[in-house]
Amino acid sequence: MLLDRYEFHDLYAVLVAFRSNPQAEYNIEITKAIISVLEKQQDINLVEFNIFRNALKSIEKIDKERFYWVYINNAYTYGHRFEKNEFYYDILLNAFRKLLQSFEQQDFDRVYDLADAFHNIPIFVADQGKNFKKFIKIQFYSYNKKYKANLLKELTE
Repeated sequence: MLLDRYEFHDLYAVLVAFRSNPQAEYNIEITKAIISVLEKQQDINLVEFNIFRNALKSIEKIDKERFYWVYINNAYTYGHRFEKNEFYYDILLNAFRKLLQSFEQQDFDRVYDLADAFHNIPIFVADQGKNFKKFIKIQFYSYNKKYKANLLKELTE
């Protein structure tokens, strides 16, 4: 899977929406759509743009006001940067799988906490952040403390 940095901005927007409304009825469908995209293998030389937006457009119950940006296709004329680090894709895929599990268990407090812990990861990737371990330690601190967990370890196993 290859994503343009702007696709990571879309993931950020989704995670912020989850955090602000963890009980929304369409969250499970959104999460499954994102997982489906992240699981796709890059088998051609063509990179698809607006991939998350296109996947989310088909969700009938989605809040069209909250997700208005899904219906606007971005056209970029300059500045493409594709993320090639599979580690980041694996982290994000496992993060959305963990979110899906919490949605299905209707553990909305945990959904909020997970979305809060994860929401800056796509921005870190898009902006070519440095020192991922330090960044993650800060991002996951509250979640790890509250749930006595090691979230990074859970996402990389």
